[in-house]
Amino acid sequence: MSQNSSGEGLRASVLEAVLAERERQEGLWGDQSGHSDAWWTVIAAEGSGKVARAVYEQDVAKAYLEIIQICSVYFAWAEAILRRTK
Repeated sequence: MSQNSSGEGLRASVLEAVLAERERQEGLWGDQSGHSDAWWTVIAAEGSGKVARAVYEQDVAKAYLEIIQICSVYFAWAEAILRRTK
């Protein structure tokens, strides 16, 4: 996690982490844009459950990582929607 405490710096650090995770996920699973919104909802719900579990366990570092991962899933879902609607 970045130690930069300015709002803009924090946003940039989080966005960089999300984009890096998005690239990692695409490298693992390839293009996932053909999935239905129902499929994306299941994946998003699973990820949100992992965030909730980390919060329950009071594991801040794990919560951060899970949040970055679920943000990347939402990012991929948004990309899929744009691809479908163009």
